[in-house]
Amino acid sequence: MTTTMLRGAFGFLVLTFIYLFAVFLFHALSLPVPPALIGILILFLLLLVLKKVPLSVTTAARPLLAHMGLFLLPPMISVLLFLDVFNQHAVVLLLAIVGSTVLSLVCAFFLSQKILKRVELKLKQVPDPDE
Repeated sequence: MTTTMLRGAFGFLVLTFIYLFAVFLFHALSLPVPPALIGILILFLLLLVLKKVPLSVTTAARPLLAHMGLFLLPPMISVLLFLDVFNQHAVVLLLAIVGSTVLSLVCAFFLSQKILKRVELKLKQVPDPDE
């Protein structure tokens, strides 16, 4: 129990450090990208280098992901404050939403196909233990 708590605390500390580093980069380099997105990119690159997700990060991220809806409430409610802006630019916003969704789906489709082909190739290379 205590090791899980310590592991989760360490993972949360790692995620917090990555975010704070992203905020630092955002201000130091005047990047036009939100710090949260920079942090996600840093975490992605870190996980690519490690080639696995550390158990401490998994332990810390699991409760955050379970309550992801709570993180989305403030932006959803703040939309109500800018209804006139959304009404004014409704067509452009709709095109941006539909376009980004389609682009994301197409990218996810092609990446998943590529990953599945690699998995199939690796499975064909592994000798069958029954033979």
